[in-house]
Amino acid sequence: MDFTKTKVVEIMSRTVFRVSLKAKLEDILKELIDNKIHAVIVTGEGGEFMGVVSHSDIIEALAKHGPQVFEMEAEDIMCPKPYTIEAEATLKEAAAKMVNYGVHRLLVLSSHGNRLVPVGVLSATDLVRAASL
Repeated sequence: MDFTKTKVVEIMSRTVFRVSLKAKLEDILKELIDNKIHAVIVTGEGGEFMGVVSHSDIIEALAKHGPQVFEMEAEDIMCPKPYTIEAEATLKEAAAKMVNYGVHRLLVLSSHGNRLVPVGVLSATDLVRAASL
């Protein structure tokens, strides 16, 4: 597979687990546990991308706020600027971003009008799998 020509959208995982800005920590934890995932996407009322809540974000919020974290909402816990990539970017661009940022996955976004909408996730495992084709 040619990493300079193949687009992220061609190999990304299209399953995106989402919660609303107002989701309570209990709902976020249920989503993470039920789906055996490490992060959920936070979206606004129109489905637009707002941020991500990961295991690390929850641990940081717990350390900072103690038991009050269970009364907080996704918008209070989320990382509003996670590492992202456009769906039409090449795999070479994605691999370079992962290396530069020291991360194993990127949130894939697509422009819909004036909004960025999450459409998938690209992991380092996806890149390795694609390289073996």
